[in-house]
Order: sequence, then structure tokens, then C-alpha cells
Amino acid sequence: MLDFSFTPEHEKLLANYLASRSEAMSLTMTQGYLFALICGPNAVDVEQWLHDVSAADDKIDESVVFAFMALHHHISEQVFAGHYQLPWTALSDYQQRHQWSIGFITGAQPYFDALLVADALSCELKEALQVATEQLAFFSLSQSQVSDYCDQLNCDEVEFLAQQSNLACEFAKGYAQLIEVVAVASGLYDDEDAF
Repeated sequence: MLDFSFTPEHEKLLANYLASRSEAMSLTMTQGYLFALICGPNAVDVEQWLHDVSAADDKIDESVVFAFMALHHHISEQVFAGHYQLPWTALSDYQQRHQWSIGFITGAQPYFDALLVADALSCELKEALQVATEQLAFFSLSQSQVSDYCDQLNCDEVEFLAQQSNLACEFAKGYAQLIEVVAVASGLYDDEDAF
């Protein structure tokens, strides 16, 4: 049986590989993207998400593919155990949080849009979906937008960003379960179609 443990060596290999491809996602963006796909109701083929994160590298080395598979497995295990850990903290630089949120939006947008307009979905579930998704996508805003917002409200930016980071961590832990409930309630999926 293959060991899909995600190691520091895998992380370094992927970071270097992605940095070498100007159009590819960053490692942190890839983590947000994979998180969204794993939580989502649509099965996405390995070839498709590898194509997306690598900027269509059709000569990707086998060791890099294996490292991507280990990362996917690592995120899946955390998501379905209900203890997903964002790859950043309230102390991380803004760019890292921004990259993760951009990747998350990229992966979540197709099913988010479809679920949000589903006629069968209750207002309560639509609101829960919107709040959770917006919180996880919060850091897709530029840092200058957040600074301007904090200036307008006369609030401490560092404290505000720490609060937003903590909220994102909490929403990330239950996002897959929320998507499952919403997807089934939407009438667009049943338990056999998704997950």
C-alpha cells in the first residue's frame, strides 16, 4: 500500500516546482483550491485539478504528482476528520492568507454559485452557505481594502485581522459538512451523486 503521508520534503518539492512555473498557483493557493474541491459536492478528476494548479503542465514529473497526491490526501484526512487546519495563522503575513483565499474561491465558485440559486434551498441554508463562504474568502480582499475599512471604522487592524483569521479557522472545520447538507437540501445532488 502506498504511503500518502505529506512530508516536509513533499512541501519543499511542491513549493519549488510551483514557484518555477510563473502561471501556476502558489503552494498556499493550491492548498485553498484543494480544500474547496475536497469540501465540494462535485467529483473533480485528479487530471483536472493537476492541470489547474500546474498551469497545464503536461510533462509534470512523477515525484511532483506523488507530492500533490500526498497533499490532497493530507487535506482530505483533515477535512473529513473535522479538524482541518488552515496553512496559516493570525500571525502569518497577509499575502499567505490572501493566496489561500484566492485558491479557495477558485475551487468553490462553481458549486457555490449553483447552490446559492437553487430554488429548493431554504433561506437559512443559503445564508449559512453565504456567511461561511464569505468568511473563508475574506482574505481575498487586498490588504489596502482591509486597511481602508479599518480606518473608516476606527478599529485596530491587527486585532481585526486576528479576529477574521480565527473566524476562518472555525468555519473551515465545518465547511465540508455544511456543503454536504446544503447540496443535498438543494435538490441538485443526492447522497450518491456527491461526496
